[in-house]
Amino acid sequence: MDSGPAIVVPEATLTRWADTCLHMNHLGTLVKREIQAGNYARAQDLSERARRRAWDLLNEERRSPMGMHSPEPKTNNAQRATFENARA
Repeated sequence: MDSGPAIVVPEATLTRWADTCLHMNHLGTLVKREIQAGNYARAQDLSERARRRAWDLLNEERRSPMGMHSPEPKTNNAQRATFENARA
């Protein structure tokens, strides 16, 4: 089975992506703790931070050379604008 051409991603980029994933996971753990403690405002803030990190990671991957090989998502124009403006 041919997997196509190799895609080279710099180690620094892979490290940054891995760090972002670890941070999102940690934020998720903190969200759970805050919900258990009944501190819903803090949980909401942490959840929003994790959401922003996820969108940043998605947008960075879509702009990278590797992202050019990803299939175009089936979205409408409003959703595409949301991808790019989720950081706001």
